[in-house]
Amino acid sequence: MNRLSVAVLICLMWVGSAVAGLEIHEVKATSAVFENGYILVVGESEGGQTRYKAKRAATVIAQRAMAETVKGLKLFGASTVSQGMLLEDSIQTSVQGFLQGAEVVAEEYVDQGGYARVAMRLNLRGENSLYATLAPTLQDPPSVLKVSALETFIPAEQIVELPPQAYDGLIVLVEGTDFSPALGNRILTEDMKVLFEPSMVSPKMLMDRGCGSFATTEEKAKALLSSWGSTNPMVVKCTKVLQKTEAVISESDASLLFNQNKQTNILPQAKVVFVL
Repeated sequence: MNRLSVAVLICLMWVGSAVAGLEIHEVKATSAVFENGYILVVGESEGGQTRYKAKRAATVIAQRAMAETVKGLKLFGASTVSQGMLLEDSIQTSVQGFLQGAEVVAEEYVDQGGYARVAMRLNLRGENSLYATLAPTLQDPPSVLKVSALETFIPAEQIVELPPQAYDGLIVLVEGTDFSPALGNRILTEDMKVLFEPSMVSPKMLMDRGCGSFATTEEKAKALLSSWGSTNPMVVKCTKVLQKTEAVISESDASLLFNQNKQTNILPQAKVVFVL
């Protein structure tokens, strides 16, 4: 959904709220942010204020909510963006600059109550997004973040049985686990070798798609991959989760994925969707 559509939708919802009691739906829960690809927060001022003061107060409240949402997102492993900002000055500077770019997509002032509401949005992916802002950190993590450097997975033996049609996308089923979306999710093998992490994604695709996308059903995951040109995605089941952000898959699945990736470039293009 583009920015204009979001603004129109919010305005319609607010018009409706005055008539039929509809509510504004924010997008700030972690799973919703990663699935939708943006953060949408609403600030509401106290009543009994002039238009200017009410809108200013609502804007400040929305900015605060936006900062809290961004800082609460997982960066790597158990580390949040907030923790990364405390540990590394470059992350703090980047995130603060990113937050200043929050765009007001809708606002209203209610004369009867003397209060205002302001909706603000920031994108997770695309140009001027959080992924674009933190790409250097994600692809080359500072040592202070203590992201374990793991050996890249290479199968011990050649795969004998291959699918009739090459896989051109990946769906990782993590349903029923404590897996959590992060800016730097990883896919590992059972012997702690890495198959997929931000450094393996092309810079352009990291900005546009992130380090894997997220969906709530397998059907939605297939639809998302289809929009990226994938017609035959490989579906694997996560065998366990480490640090809540690293999905482990079996050795046989890892070997097949390694082979298929050489043919269709699944991982550098970030044609990966985690089903939550």
